[in-house]
Amino acid sequence: YQRRVAITAGMLEMDTDSLYMALSGTSLEEIVKPELRSEWEREKTIWFPSEENYAHDLREPGLFKVEWQGKGFVGLSAKTYFCFSDDPKHDKLSTKGVNKSAGITRSDFLRVKETKETVCAVNRGFLVKNNQTFSYEMEQKGLSFFYCKRKVLDDGISTTYLDI
Repeated sequence: YQRRVAITAGMLEMDTDSLYMALSGTSLEEIVKPELRSEWEREKTIWFPSEENYAHDLREPGLFKVEWQGKGFVGLSAKTYFCFSDDPKHDKLSTKGVNKSAGITRSDFLRVKETKETVCAVNRGFLVKNNQTFSYEMEQKGLSFFYCKRKVLDDGISTTYLDI
């Protein structure tokens, strides 16, 4: 759909069932090129829930749905990102291998991006063994600058393919 929208849209991260993208406008609808508006109106329900059947279409597999909307995104690696908004209660984060209760913050993500230094986190939980319950605490690397799936370029933001 790149040819249908202004150049001011870009992919941030993609996973098996999700796509995070940045827009120069407040919505995808807003950045459609004027000369392609009628084509967009005809075809948008092929890709997105319709306004008429929105509640039903949200459950329809294969359609793109808005899961989160906000002001910014800091992505360190696959399944490790922080989405922030004007209201911290609406922020969203994913920290693969680290419990949400570890208290990882937007500042932690930004610090890793700027310094390339790892941030440690403490995972706490319970374990049942031989009908007994134990609590545990385990410190581990919580956030890392290392990205094994793509090469991070000198700007610390852009990536390219692995030359292997």
